This record gives sequence, C-alpha cells and structure tokens, in this order.
Amino acid sequence: MRQVRALVLVFMVLGAAGWLMADSIPDPIIKLTIPGGHSADITCMVDGCSTDIGTIGEDGFSNADPTDPNFPGFGIHNATGMDITELIFHFQTDNIFQPFTASTTDFTTAHISVSGNDEGFGGTVNVDYFGIEAGGKPGSFFLPAPVCDAEVCPTEVGFTPGSNVTVQSFFSDPPTDPGCCDGFKNDEHAGLSLSRDVPEPGSLVLLLSAAGLLAIGRKFYSRPFVRYRGDGNEVN
Repeated sequence: MRQVRALVLVFMVLGAAGWLMADSIPDPIIKLTIPGGHSADITCMVDGCSTDIGTIGEDGFSNADPTDPNFPGFGIHNATGMDITELIFHFQTDNIFQPFTASTTDFTTAHISVSGNDEGFGGTVNVDYFGIEAGGKPGSFFLPAPVCDAEVCPTEVGFTPGSNVTVQSFFSDPPTDPGCCDGFKNDEHAGLSLSRDVPEPGSLVLLLSAAGLLAIGRKFYSRPFVRYRGDGNEVN
C-alpha cells in the first residue's frame, strides 16, 4: 500500500511540475502607458511617417540606451503640435514562434500582427494601437504562438538584441470630452514597456500543489511503520 501511495505521489508531483514548466514560458508583453517619461521626440507630421525610438538591449527586452540602462522599454514625446490617434510600433524578432501580448491605457484597441522574413524563423512584430473614445475601455490583445513544424524550432524569447524599434504616427482630432481613451495628445509623453510574462495563476496553483504534495510525502515517510495484531496491540 505504501508503494502504491508513493507512486501516486510521484506521478502527481511530476504532472504538476510538467504543467508548471509548460505554463511558465515567458511571453513578451508590450504595454503603452500615457503619461510616460525619458522620451524620444516625434516631430514628423505626415500620416504614416516613421520615427526611430531606440534599440533593443542584450536581453531582448531592455532599452540599450547607455544613459538609462535600467529602463525596460522606450519613451516617446508627441512634439508634432497635433494629436496622434494611432501608433504602430515595429519590433524585430529572431523567433516568430512565440506568443505576444499588448495593452494600452489611452487607446480602445490594440492589435498584433507578425510578418515573417525570407530566412525562416525571424520577422517583424507589428503592434497597432488605435481607437479613441471618451470614457472607453483601454484595449489589449493576445497573439498565440503559431506552430513551428521544422525539425529544430527557435528558442529565443523576446526581440532581436541590437535591433531598432520604430513607430508610425497617424493624426486626427481626439474626443472633446475628457477621459479614456483620447489617444496620444500633443505634448504628451508615453512609455512603451517590454517585459517578460509572469507565471499565470494556474502555474502558481500547480506550484503550491506540488509543494503541498511534497510536504505530505515527507510527513508520510517520516512516520514510523507500526504493525498491529488483530486485538489492536502492537507487534514487537
């Protein structure tokens, strides 16, 4: 009976650990927050014009700007004299076979698309923030990873170290009423953060379950094994 219980315990712990490992792979999260700081100026004033806003760091996420090595992203400043109602960010990646998540605080819609290159695994991740509505709900979007059917699939997480991040700007009139979501207004600063995902609630539950099972197992094995006769007395 002890052997059966031990096997059940082992399989439950291994199963929980397996699910945890599968669920804890970091997904790149791209978040646009207004207001922000440490900004590169957007000065072009033609719809679709492009601005270079920084360089991806060695970890595939952080800004490589030597003046601010700890800032995990990029900042932009609307210095056009007009209101921006759509922003499209472009990121280079060595691995398009990974999930991506985007969110924003001042647009109602976020959308992610991936364009592959001719070399196979790499490409461009395009994150489009648009939609303005006074009192609207901020937008978010999740793009699951496509299936990699090659013999060897890429393992890089994040974006291509050393690559440039660019943004396209589009202009229009924002809502006259205050409140979210009114886009990127003139003279506002925005922060674009690139971060790794944290374990989902399911992962944390599995982790705690595995820890609990291990604790129970240790307690089970720490108890002395005592045999009893039919009359309830111990057998020496």
